[in-house]
Amino acid sequence: MYQLIKFLGFSFLIGSFLFGNAELEPMVVVEKRTPQPLSTVSPWVTRVSAEDLRERQIYNLSDALNTVPGMTVVRSGQLGSQTSLFSRGAQSDHVNFLYEGRKLNGGFSGTYNLGQFSLNGVSSIEVLRGSSSVQYGAEGIGGAVMLRSEPEKPQLNWLMEGGSNDSFLSKIHYGFNDSGWMGSVSTSLLTTDNEQPNANYHNNSGSFHISHQVSQNLEIDLLGLGNKSDINYPGNIKSAAYPILDQYQNIEEILISPGLKLQIGNWNLKGLYTYSEDDLIGKDSFSDTGYEASSQSLDFQINGEFTESLEVILGGLYVEDSFYKKENSTNLVDIDKKADSISAFAFSNYSFGEDLLLSLGARYDEFSDYGDVSTWSSILEKDLVDGFTLVTRYSTSFSPPQANDLYGVWGNPELKPEEADSWEVGIVANPNDILNLHLSYFDTRFKNLIEWSGVTTSNVGTARSKGVESSLKLNQGNYKSSFSFAYLDAINLSSNERLLRRPRILGNIEVKHSNNIHTLGLGVRYLHDVRDIDGATFSTIQGDDYVVFRLFADYQLTDVIKLIGRVENLMDEDYEEVDGYPALGRTIFAGLGFQF
Repeated sequence: MYQLIKFLGFSFLIGSFLFGNAELEPMVVVEKRTPQPLSTVSPWVTRVSAEDLRERQIYNLSDALNTVPGMTVVRSGQLGSQTSLFSRGAQSDHVNFLYEGRKLNGGFSGTYNLGQFSLNGVSSIEVLRGSSSVQYGAEGIGGAVMLRSEPEKPQLNWLMEGGSNDSFLSKIHYGFNDSGWMGSVSTSLLTTDNEQPNANYHNNSGSFHISHQVSQNLEIDLLGLGNKSDINYPGNIKSAAYPILDQYQNIEEILISPGLKLQIGNWNLKGLYTYSEDDLIGKDSFSDTGYEASSQSLDFQINGEFTESLEVILGGLYVEDSFYKKENSTNLVDIDKKADSISAFAFSNYSFGEDLLLSLGARYDEFSDYGDVSTWSSILEKDLVDGFTLVTRYSTSFSPPQANDLYGVWGNPELKPEEADSWEVGIVANPNDILNLHLSYFDTRFKNLIEWSGVTTSNVGTARSKGVESSLKLNQGNYKSSFSFAYLDAINLSSNERLLRRPRILGNIEVKHSNNIHTLGLGVRYLHDVRDIDGATFSTIQGDDYVVFRLFADYQLTDVIKLIGRVENLMDEDYEEVDGYPALGRTIFAGLGFQF
């Protein structure tokens, strides 16, 4: 199998240099809160385009993040089940998620329900690995994920797909641009029985993003998201009670956010108001509990150029969060609490000539429960030679405990906030239109990292996460290839033990050929050396190593109709991302896409 991986990678590496292609360069905002060309971003920034998502037939956020270097996606079972994201050894609630600049509701657990998050209306995904606290506030020790919804050409797209385990997917997306109004409306329906007993999953979700150019200098927009999921789960296969037939989760989420953009001379002003709710009802063998997390925020930013060499970004944020927890069988309210925070931030980008850039950022946050804290960051970018840039960054981060850490079933109200200091250095190589290489080394020190102690959540004292991330993309004509490799050493320094569910080695290979008629591609994901918790004894064990293949293809039958199909877990690998929760075996899907 490993020889096959090496052969495929080498073959497509050679093939990629034989053909040519040129595209307009996209702009990325996730790292500096202002647009910058993709070729100039730091090596720890990754962009996933709408075309890439469509060709690979990726329809949910967790699958999209699976191939990002340094990002470990861990699913506790099968489709729709609890999914966690570990970025660079940080905790699963240490990544900020935003949709067009609006911070999403992380829910009671702070993990954003990644197992159910559809990509409705998403035109691209931008990922910043490493600290994002200065840019986006608390929870940003591990990074930030920005979902973009940029204007598209007027078009109606409809996709229908069926497959293994009685799976069915329907997606409708309509984009428009007329008389100063532009935007999109999207909806999707997904249902599957999965492979395990009592593992049915049903999801309805929708989104809209509408903007209007009121005048040459003023634009207003309105964003809305909604999601409803029903999930049955049988529990851990090592449990004597497996399968448990009356366990389920019902999740409902909404977000509504108006905003405006105003240009005054060389200065740009942006203001956003966001209201969101995340409601969850969970029934298991211990309880029947309702969790509610609501949030409202007011966010503003102004940026512009003082001189040709100096750009300044200033902004502020007010957030009010509410958490509510009730035992449904007794109607007893366990938690009814509010918290708020006020933040101010400032960034500057100063160019020393054409080949040296210094970026400085600072943020002040005042939390109602934890007092005030300051974080800062600095980035130095130096062009070595044409197409090669050296980048280094130092940053500090801060993250208060999540509601579930404090008040959940195994919560601990005495938890302290988590802090981190990060240093990294990397190289970006764009010597030509064919090759793009990102290589970076990082070292993060954690203080008061929150981990499971075997009885409850607790602060482990100090921890360290260091490693190497690399990605290579080759784009030549109809051939596209991508290779990524990450090495991670994440250790609890207080106990000298590995942090759980952070694999030492994570790799991805993807090769594809596409043109106006068809797409054919193969993806390979490799994970090695991870520590986990035994599903029966709760002791620390060695987790599964695995290599998972996926095959995807499409064929344009007419100008309107496209035939699509894919095979997940092509070799029917038997593995568990979380001990006691089997991942899906080989699954086959086929469908039709319509474009009007």
